[in-house]
Amino acid sequence: MIFLFIFAIYLPIDSWQNDVLEELQVRGEYVTRFPSIRPYDIDDAKIYENTLLQKRIWLPNLSVDARYDTVKVVRVKPTVFYESHAFTVFMQPVVKFGEDSLPPSNQFMDLFSSDYERAYIRYHTENVNAFIGRERFALGPSPRYNLLLSGYSAPMDWFHFSFNTDVLKFSYYLSRLDDMYTKPLEYVGDTITEYIQASRYLSIRRLDFSPTEWLNVSFSEAATFGGEHYTLDVYHFNPVILLHTYQYNWDKDANLFFHIDARVFLKNLSFYAALLVDDFQLEEDPNNEPHHLGFNCGIEFADFLNFQKTFWIIEYTALTRYMYTHFVPYQRYHYVNTPIGSHYGPDYDELYTKFIYHVGTKIDLYAQGSYTRKGETTISNPWPIPEVPRQQGTSFPTDNFLSGIVQTSFNVGIGVRFFQRQLFCSDIFLGYCHITNFGHEDGTTKNFLSFRIQLGLIHL
Repeated sequence: MIFLFIFAIYLPIDSWQNDVLEELQVRGEYVTRFPSIRPYDIDDAKIYENTLLQKRIWLPNLSVDARYDTVKVVRVKPTVFYESHAFTVFMQPVVKFGEDSLPPSNQFMDLFSSDYERAYIRYHTENVNAFIGRERFALGPSPRYNLLLSGYSAPMDWFHFSFNTDVLKFSYYLSRLDDMYTKPLEYVGDTITEYIQASRYLSIRRLDFSPTEWLNVSFSEAATFGGEHYTLDVYHFNPVILLHTYQYNWDKDANLFFHIDARVFLKNLSFYAALLVDDFQLEEDPNNEPHHLGFNCGIEFADFLNFQKTFWIIEYTALTRYMYTHFVPYQRYHYVNTPIGSHYGPDYDELYTKFIYHVGTKIDLYAQGSYTRKGETTISNPWPIPEVPRQQGTSFPTDNFLSGIVQTSFNVGIGVRFFQRQLFCSDIFLGYCHITNFGHEDGTTKNFLSFRIQLGLIHL
C-alpha cells in the first residue's frame, strides 16, 4: 500500500481543503492518529496515492477571499514559508479591503487594513512539537465549529508544545488574551464603581488516546484567568496537571472548562460527539444555578446508499444560556470581542447539513443548509445574580436555554469548486438567509443573499 507524504505545514483551518481531508478520513484513504486536533499537519498524515481527491491537497502561495452579504470585504493572503530539517518558519499576512467584525481594523488612508493572519516558528519531530506564534487552532471532533476552541475567533498568538507516542498525545496551549479595563465583578444591578486594568490568559491542556486508527477519545481542560498585575507561575506551564487543583488548593480564581470528545471511523461512515462542561451542579444550588453545558454531535457518510462520489455530513449543536459567561468580566471566554469557543457564543442550537458531489477530477458541486435558534444572552451579558458572596433571595432565571425573544435563522446555499492541478483552485458559493425575530425584536424579519468566492493560486 503506497502512501503520499506532502509537506510539514499546517493546512489553514478556514480552507475548503479541510473538507477534502475530512472525506478522505471517512473513506479510509487518509490516516492521522489524532483527528480532533486542527489544523492538520500534513507531514503527520498519510494519503493513499491515486485517489480521486489526493491531488487537491496543496497549499496555495496566494489566497483571495471575497464576501458579500451583510458585509462587503475582500481579504488577500500571500504565503511565505521555509523548512529546514525539523524547523519551519511560516508567514501569512492579510490585506483587507472593506469592513467586517474581525481584525485587522485600522485602515491606511481609508483604503485597506493589514496585519498577520498566521505567523510562527515551529520545531517538529516524530514525537515532539514546539510552536510559538500566531495560528488558528481548533480542538474537538467537528469538522466545522467546535465548542472548546473553534479556530474562528480573531487570530490568536500561542505558545504551544506537545508530546506523543503512537497512541497518546499530550498537548499544551497558552495564549495572552487582550487586556480589559473593567470592573472586578459585574452582575445585574451591581453598583460597583471600581475599575481595574486586568491581564488575561487562556490555557488549555489536552490528552488524546487513539488505540487504533478508527477510534479517538480525548479529554481537555481550558481556563481563562488573570487579573490586575497578574504574573504566570511555573505551574501554568506544566502540560500534564490540571489548573483545577491549582485553583482549589491555592485560591487562584479561574473560569474552568472541561471537554470530552470522541470520534469513530467505520467503513465510509464516521460518528463524533463532544460535551463541554462550564459548570455542573453536583447538588441542588440554593440560588437555583443550572448546569452550564454544551453538546455537539455529528455523522458523516461517504457514498451513502451506494450513491458514488458523494459525501454528506449532518451535525447538531446546543449550548445553554450561561456558557462562556462569568461574573468576573476578564474571565469571559472571548478574545477581541469574538468568541473563542462556538462562533455563536452561548444560548443557541443549530442543525446543519452539507452534501458534496464530485462531478469529476476537477469539479465539485455542493449544497448546505442550517436552522439556528439563538436566545438573547451573549458572552458579555452581566451575571444574573450577585456573587462573592451570593445573597439569599436571588435566583437564576428559569429559562436556561433559548432565553427571551428567540431569533431563528434559516440558511441554504449551493456552491461549486474548480481544481487545476497545483496552479488554480476556487470555491464559489451563493446563499440565502431568512431571519425571524431579527435582533430579538418580536415579528421583525430579514432576508438577504450572500456571495463568497475563495481563490487559491500556485503552489511552488
